Amino acid sequence: MPEIDLEKKINHEFIKLNDGSKCPIMGLGTELIEQENVVYQSIKDGVRLIDTAPPNEELVGKGIKRAIEENIVKRKDLFIVTKLELEEKENPEEALRKSLKRLQLDYVDLYLDHWPSCICLNDINKYKLIPVKDTWELMEKLVDLGLTKSIGISNYNVENIFNILPKCRIKPVVNEVEFHLLLYQEDLKEFCDKKQIVLFAYNPLGKDEYVDKNMIIDKSLDLLKDKTVINLKEKYPRLSKSQIILNWHLSLGVVPIVGTSKDDVMKENLKAKNFKISDNIVKIMGAPESEHHRFNDGSDIFGINIFA
Repeated sequence: MPEIDLEKKINHEFIKLNDGSKCPIMGLGTELIEQENVVYQSIKDGVRLIDTAPPNEELVGKGIKRAIEENIVKRKDLFIVTKLELEEKENPEEALRKSLKRLQLDYVDLYLDHWPSCICLNDINKYKLIPVKDTWELMEKLVDLGLTKSIGISNYNVENIFNILPKCRIKPVVNEVEFHLLLYQEDLKEFCDKKQIVLFAYNPLGKDEYVDKNMIIDKSLDLLKDKTVINLKEKYPRLSKSQIILNWHLSLGVVPIVGTSKDDVMKENLKAKNFKISDNIVKIMGAPESEHHRFNDGSDIFGINIFA
């Protein structure tokens, strides 16, 4: 069996969430976006999952609206994700209604609690402690109100998830975490798989342009210099190193959220679905826990790293 089968595609376009919703298997991350055209063109090129957060919602909303008005897609064809920030934890409904206004949408498909913390930052010098379970109860009501179809979490480790699961009425459908070749969180993935919580991977390529320069632990890290990836690229020159890395995520059942500021990048990234890495290569590509490295560390925000 070849290490990469160029004739065998990833055999599905969607992954089923635990509430029955269907989510596309790859998405556009919008942290870097400065022009609505990036969103618009990505949708035109086939992107259906768009992941955003309050700082970029207005631009994202304009790109989505343009694509819908030009009949490139219908709203139901898109899967839109946004997030609850620390300063908003006291009132998720108000926060989401503001997000919807910026996005020019009636609902989002998925609303994530962005940070696994009970801290609510009212302003730079004041904060309140709000139990995670209380925030989650308020997020469950957002589903009841029809403001979001699903709810999930981000940066949660196993201990954080246990703060929700025993008490929740609506289970998280997704946990969005840093997950890549140098941070292969196998134990977390196994736990989430058992609980039917899909992993989204931000920073799947770890490129410098996307990584927060103030939070990088080791500035020499570069996923595109991984030896296995380079070897596979040499054997299969028609594939890009980025496509190989993204196919590794897809083969694991992890949804990669790829950040870009260029409107032609996602078109190439989507081709990662057009081949299949062998199961043996998938197993050896992820670094063992003893060699884990991360690009983002929450210590600057929380004093300790609480990220999954």
